[in-house]
Amino acid sequence: MSGYFAPICLAAVAVFPAADPGIGRVTISPVSAEPGGTVRVSTSSCATGAPSVTATSSAFDDYTTLTRSGSTWYGTARLSPYSAGGLKTVYVYCAGGPFTGEFTVGTGGSTPGGRIPWLAGAVLALGGVAAFVLRRRRRAP
Repeated sequence: MSGYFAPICLAAVAVFPAADPGIGRVTISPVSAEPGGTVRVSTSSCATGAPSVTATSSAFDDYTTLTRSGSTWYGTARLSPYSAGGLKTVYVYCAGGPFTGEFTVGTGGSTPGGRIPWLAGAVLALGGVAAFVLRRRRRAP
């Protein structure tokens, strides 16, 4: 049964893409910003005929009104100069929403933030441990 677990999970994600919270939601760029800086918020999840679309976060100075261009809604939000560092959630409110996205405050605007660096570090560390174990087993008499 355990040999079927991974293929079943992959099939579920392919068949039910709404189960993946990152698909068709909110994009924040850059993914990391300093307090007092700005981030660009965009989404294509809201209907093109929505009367208004706004974005808010505990890190923002104020709510941000998004503007439509084609099927994408976008806007620029200013972060509070007093915003605490860490992972922040952005909520976009419109018909069918709210939709969410994440970014990090306090690590610099040009460096990647969020969970990706931690995941990459964990994969590299695990690979290093596996290589070490394999080399030790090959040397054993």
